[in-house]
Amino acid sequence: MLIYPIILPELLFNDIFNNPNLYADMNPSLHISESGEVKILVRRVNYRKFHDKNFILYDITSNSIYVMLTGIINGSLNLDNFKLTTLENSYSIQTYPTYWTGIEDIRFITDSSILTTIPECNPTGQPCIFRATLDNKIHSHTICSPNIIEKNWMPYVDHEGNHKVIYSLFPFVIKSIDNDDRQVLLIKTSLLEGYHGSTNGIVYEDGRLFLIHINNEKTYHRWMLFNPSQQTIKLSEPFVFFKHSHIEFTCSLASFNERIFVSLGVNDDKAFILELSKDEIKF
Repeated sequence: MLIYPIILPELLFNDIFNNPNLYADMNPSLHISESGEVKILVRRVNYRKFHDKNFILYDITSNSIYVMLTGIINGSLNLDNFKLTTLENSYSIQTYPTYWTGIEDIRFITDSSILTTIPECNPTGQPCIFRATLDNKIHSHTICSPNIIEKNWMPYVDHEGNHKVIYSLFPFVIKSIDNDDRQVLLIKTSLLEGYHGSTNGIVYEDGRLFLIHINNEKTYHRWMLFNPSQQTIKLSEPFVFFKHSHIEFTCSLASFNERIFVSLGVNDDKAFILELSKDEIKF
């Protein structure tokens, strides 16, 4: 496994204690085109979370902003050569007073279409899912149904070329991206109980490859290979990427020339891209 740390300029602010402070970098999202063009979105937050599940907020609200790294794979993934842009999040829809501001935990649908969680665009202030357009800013947000408390949908393209999401793992539910047309599949395994969605799905062997996770004393992952046409799955054994982490959050999978890339946030204050070979993905 190759590890690419995402090192960004510090984003400073004066916190509610009137002390100098800085945003933490977490939960990156990744897209790689067929020609090797790379987009990496990095979420920056004004709080710290600890291994005992306590956290400290350094402002009146929890704020989330994104920056974008753009470049191309030329042999290794040399992030120092990538262009850095702070992304404007331009709402064209109503916002509401909430504890959480900004957008969270982006999954790529295509290189210019994303799914994101936005509490402040929900009248209840709870997380819900929106589709948005990504170019030099994030804009044209539209709500995805159902409009209830929603997180961690996993987008993929099925064997007929349709964009869908895995909505739930236990029970196993798929749906289209925008509409509430949930379909329960007859995939019954107790191994999925307690697991949540993590990444988008990529074409792999005869199915779509995902990472899923469960939150116990620390975060554990499984590889999941879903065959949409046969409605079957394969699961790996649980694992962690880093021995001493307590939070690991994966938003994206991407592949390029038989290389598999994972975007990974660690402990809500570090951001990495990991590169794996197919030999390292075991079922």
